[in-house]
Amino acid sequence: MKKNLLLLFAAIISVQSIFAQPQRIVADKIIAQVGDRIILKSDIDNAIADYKRQDMESQLPPHPECAFLQGQLIQKTLVIQAEKDSILVEDDELEALLDNRIRYFISQYGSQDMLEQIAGRSVYEIKEDLRQPFKEKTLAEKMQTKILENVKITPNEVKEYFDRIPKDSLLYYESQVEVSELVMYP
Repeated sequence: MKKNLLLLFAAIISVQSIFAQPQRIVADKIIAQVGDRIILKSDIDNAIADYKRQDMESQLPPHPECAFLQGQLIQKTLVIQAEKDSILVEDDELEALLDNRIRYFISQYGSQDMLEQIAGRSVYEIKEDLRQPFKEKTLAEKMQTKILENVKITPNEVKEYFDRIPKDSLLYYESQVEVSELVMYP
């Protein structure tokens, strides 16, 4: 009798384990895409966390997720245009930027050992993690500089110029980049 009861109990457990659904865990989410480049939710969350770690929480905008997403969208757009225009970031320039950032981190934490202990990685690994974001940031800055290098006009002059043009006389230009954004506030 005990044997049958034990076999029945084992059969019930095995049937339950067969039909039990595994719990899904979301590692990260793609929240935006610009061309072939994606923006992950963790990118936005990490940027906000960095702001808070630097004691700049009072300077965060009302909806920081939207503001940081907008900044990432603009940066990715500038990077894609920079690649189309063959703007390059030299390896020496990138290496110098990374070295400066590592020196800054070391000065903040006191020593290289303390930095490695807090980060849980070696300085080399930290530099490798920062390489791609720094490259994209530098490309975006170079593209923005190229776009604005010949601009010698004030915002007020632009507003006055467009206010003088009748609305029905404005030319229609095809868009090169389309941006859409869904924002839901709880």
